[in-house]
Amino acid sequence: MMFAMSIPGLAVLLVVLAAVERAVRWARRRKGHPVAVAAGVDQFTTLFAGGKQVELDQRQTELMLRDDEEDGAPPRGPIDLASGSVRLTPRPATPE
Repeated sequence: MMFAMSIPGLAVLLVVLAAVERAVRWARRRKGHPVAVAAGVDQFTTLFAGGKQVELDQRQTELMLRDDEEDGAPPRGPIDLASGSVRLTPRPATPE
């Protein structure tokens, strides 16, 4: 029990859990990365790297932000990525 509560014990426990999770995913024929253990490894890393918590907070912030397709596009005319061309329509002249 004392070994499991130490830092090396926690590292060994995370490796064992990662192997178990990988084996379960393989047995069920599911694709993707192990998710449950990845969160534990990230939190374990924050013990030794102070900047890791900032990185985790930034990931959470990016997940909550909305990503619109129109962001960054020119306001006048569509962009056809397949043909590699952009059609811009001129603005009407405004009298001064």
